Amino acid sequence: MSKATIDFQQFSLAPRRKPATLEPSEALLEVAAGAEAEAADDIRSEPAERDTVLPRLPEDERRRRTAKRAAEQQDTRRRLKSLKRAKDRAIKFYVNVPLEQEMKERLMRAAHENDVKMTVIMQAAIDTYLEDNGY
Repeated sequence: MSKATIDFQQFSLAPRRKPATLEPSEALLEVAAGAEAEAADDIRSEPAERDTVLPRLPEDERRRRTAKRAAEQQDTRRRLKSLKRAKDRAIKFYVNVPLEQEMKERLMRAAHENDVKMTVIMQAAIDTYLEDNGY
């Protein structure tokens, strides 16, 4: 079997659509086309003719912006430090306590019967002891 050859003229092509005619957009397109043509002419012209230096801000404006930026950065640093301090305050400290087997079993049974964690019971016991002794 040989493959059938397909010719380009066997395909039917739809005619191109004309863009919708909107007067303001046409005017903008013409202005944009004119600006592109001018830009292309500028690029082709000598580089010495073009002004590539950006306008420099006045000294007082630069100082004002620099001071404002420095104040914002300082404020950000302060907020970050206070956030870190708050986080440090919330850190939990762990205490390792060796318990006798009998006491550990009692603690486990109390936690299971009251449906609370063993750490909660130990924290309450430590808190009660410290309050009773004036700490």
